[in-house]
Amino acid sequence: MKTRHGIPALLVVVLLCAAGGPAWSQEAGDADADYVARFLEQFPKVTPAPTLETYATAARYDALFMGEKVKEAFANPNNDQGGLAWGLAYRMMSLNEMCRATGDAKYIEAHLEGIRAVLAATDDKRGKELWTGVVAPAWGCDKYAKRGRAVFAVHTGVIAHPILECLLLAKENAEVLSAFGGEYDGMLKATEEALAYHDRQWRDGPGDGEGHYVGLDQEEVCENKPLPGNRLSAMGRALWTAWKLTGNTTHRDRALAIGRYIKNRFTLAPDGAYYWPYWLPLEPVDNPAADRPASGEDTSHGGLTASFPMLLGVEGEVLEGEDMKRLAGTVLKGFGRRTDAVLFGDVTGNPGSKPGYVSLPARWLMLADTVPEVRDRIVPFYLKHRPTPSPLDLALLLRYGGK
Repeated sequence: MKTRHGIPALLVVVLLCAAGGPAWSQEAGDADADYVARFLEQFPKVTPAPTLETYATAARYDALFMGEKVKEAFANPNNDQGGLAWGLAYRMMSLNEMCRATGDAKYIEAHLEGIRAVLAATDDKRGKELWTGVVAPAWGCDKYAKRGRAVFAVHTGVIAHPILECLLLAKENAEVLSAFGGEYDGMLKATEEALAYHDRQWRDGPGDGEGHYVGLDQEEVCENKPLPGNRLSAMGRALWTAWKLTGNTTHRDRALAIGRYIKNRFTLAPDGAYYWPYWLPLEPVDNPAADRPASGEDTSHGGLTASFPMLLGVEGEVLEGEDMKRLAGTVLKGFGRRTDAVLFGDVTGNPGSKPGYVSLPARWLMLADTVPEVRDRIVPFYLKHRPTPSPLDLALLLRYGGK
């Protein structure tokens, strides 16, 4: 079999391997065939594909996710099996994004009811003990640690972040702020207490200006080890937003230290893109790298890992313009390297990855203001393969997808 240049496909693979490059480059398209087949099983093609103008609208969001449906979503939440962190928190994020996308305060007013319910679901409010006997002012989970119920920093960060964002949006709108009445300060205090529960896990370093959280009393594999990048990023987003709300410089300094820690462990590959594994290296990496990594973090967790560095870059902190272009390269040369709306389940674009890890790629659209081509790789995935988006997918498409 030959490539489109008439070169035998096997020879292309051999040459690429000899050069230190991955066998799944664009020149060796046959290496993708099995992945594409698996991807299409997971995400069948939509025919005919809708336009973005009909797919991502505020009216559609309202029909799918507002009214009684949003009330039902916030009824009696708990994080016992991680559902609050990996489900409802993303619904909360979507309400914030809808407010930003449309300017309509009704999304923040709807979110207020959710914040009440979520803050009433912390372990101290429910009388739930961790395996250590501690009753924490945060959201414990029975699912992941063999030792028993634990509070995970990633859960705290993912849940706290949209609460704090909502409070920040409300603070910017006097009319909306009045709807919170005397609850506002109490909500902020309770969310900060959840973040503070993890203070004992904080470690400065190891590099200059860096900082990170370690695992304590969670999964044994994490004990006293730096947490994976996606978990650090979740806490980083929450701390950064908490600083904006309170002016507490400890929040700011720790957030920036996490940003530096993550950035310094991204590998700058010869193709100009950033890649990284699920477990970040213990020490900063030497860049640029001689070789392109053969595999990396799955695209679902990887999107969370990148989310905080992207946020900092947009705000002119830690990441500079070139760094944002390198993260755009993660899309264009990594998991979104194909131009046919097929996305890979590994940030490097490894065809051996699992399509099921393609989750919430719309969060990468934040990079499209720096590199517009990012939009061309992400938006078609939704139009051609996701007939019904999640609430956050739809809100992010509405905010970033059509610029």
